[in-house]
Amino acid sequence: MLLQRVLTAVPLGLAAIWLILFQPTAVLLYPFLIIALIGGYEWTRLAGVKSVFAQLVFSVLVAATSWLYISYFTQYIYFLLLVATIWWLAMPFFLRIAQPQLRESVVSPKKLLVALLIIPSTITAMSMIHSMDRGDEWLLYSLMLVWIADSGAYFSGKRFGKNKLALNVSPGKTIEGLWGALFANAIYSIIAGYYFGLSSQQWFILIILSLMLTVISVAGDLYESFLKREAGLKDSGNILPGHGGILDRIDGVLAVMPVFVVFFDALIITIEGLH
Repeated sequence: MLLQRVLTAVPLGLAAIWLILFQPTAVLLYPFLIIALIGGYEWTRLAGVKSVFAQLVFSVLVAATSWLYISYFTQYIYFLLLVATIWWLAMPFFLRIAQPQLRESVVSPKKLLVALLIIPSTITAMSMIHSMDRGDEWLLYSLMLVWIADSGAYFSGKRFGKNKLALNVSPGKTIEGLWGALFANAIYSIIAGYYFGLSSQQWFILIILSLMLTVISVAGDLYESFLKREAGLKDSGNILPGHGGILDRIDGVLAVMPVFVVFFDALIITIEGLH
């Protein structure tokens, strides 16, 4: 299983890095919208939608909403990201007390509305990051925060994991795994601060922000686990061998991106301006 995950993740990671570093934002928008389309389709299964036609219609709606925000509703983007940020900041507290109930035969309009908030806010946030100064590098940095958190949590949890993080939602996640993710991203953000040439004040803020985003990334993973438990599904889909669906691969990204944009703009850029 681990080998299959690696064989899937490596080419996908290399393709993502190539697109981010060597393609303009206008080109990058197309794969973003494809991700929104597939993610919207998979989300309908998590929300209990059985009709294939309804699943397709909703997936198109999610992708179209993402495109409209970027192309025409730019004046509302910050509000969208702010609402998504509040949602994700509240999520760790919700997950600590969550009691998922199997609802595989019940369609949940609330979960569909959440998708219309979460997925477009992520697509919009990634486009915003990529279009700013050194945006390709900052987008890659924020994505790697999620990837490193996943790896740090996996290996630390395997080696030291004893205390469950959210037993009712995901019995495999441990507090020790979370500490491993935090440690790995602390080291990563220290190196990144040097690479980006940040001032000491910006550097400190970046480390704190990265640690917060690590927790948010884990919350995104756990929230998808919550949705899958209620839908009676092991994976959101089967498009990625060894990983499951698109949502299984980007659950942490969905949580991190809008929060990253809101706090990056508020805490780092506005202090002194990047060098």
